[in-house]
Amino acid sequence: MAAPSSCPGRQWPPIRPTPSFRSLNNPIYFGSASQPLFGMLHRPQGAARRTGIVLCASWGTEGLRSHRGLRQLAQTLSQSGFPVLRFDYRGTGDSGGDGRQIRLSHWLDDVREAVAVLRAETGAADLCLIGLRFGALLAQEAVASGIVHAQAVALWDSPPSGEVFVANLQQMDQAFNEKCAQRRKLQSQLAAPARDELLGHDWPDGLGADIGRLPGLRKDLPGRVIFVSRDRIPPDSVESIRLPDAGHWSDVDRIHAPWLPVASFRIVTERLADGLP
Repeated sequence: MAAPSSCPGRQWPPIRPTPSFRSLNNPIYFGSASQPLFGMLHRPQGAARRTGIVLCASWGTEGLRSHRGLRQLAQTLSQSGFPVLRFDYRGTGDSGGDGRQIRLSHWLDDVREAVAVLRAETGAADLCLIGLRFGALLAQEAVASGIVHAQAVALWDSPPSGEVFVANLQQMDQAFNEKCAQRRKLQSQLAAPARDELLGHDWPDGLGADIGRLPGLRKDLPGRVIFVSRDRIPPDSVESIRLPDAGHWSDVDRIHAPWLPVASFRIVTERLADGLP
């Protein structure tokens, strides 16, 4: 387990690497000592911008597919001078917590903690949240509810709503199960949908209902709202970035294929660099 970094008000003592060994990318633990959150802090290369960026990942299989891609996106953004933090939600990845007891409110708290540690570690005055898929719904809710205050929010391949996102996961789960059964030529082994997992990831009772209540695109958010997608076109009144790469989020044949749209990373980084200090 990597040494935890410090954060004001936390229970861990300050642990700082010496300047000669300090990397541009620093693993960091933050939040409560009982359920620490793991993140990777990408420090800006060259002159630092005043805007820091927190990446809000998707969930489950989508989170696994996009893990390498978000790392590449963070590196591309940091090369343009943005300090960037990507992190694992409570009960997922390398963060603490029991995934079987997670609620949406826990992950909203995690976004707030991530914003606080980014500001504390980098001194970023302004904030941009970039949310991918479920992360876009989560980032939007965090800003709309006042949990975090951001000057900009980029919603990347945001689902039409939380209800649609959950339904898509359930359809993918069923399709993947059927595909596996067909490969084995044993249709009798087709399992009934599990209540406590979805596509192999913990799906506790109540989480689906929590996520299902999240609305689609909200145009009343404070600050700059950027809709990022190739497949969905937002209303004319919403700023958008049209991408050359599709996410293929509903294609069961790509359920384990890495999401790595390098050209899109460059386009999004250039747009943000043009519009954020």
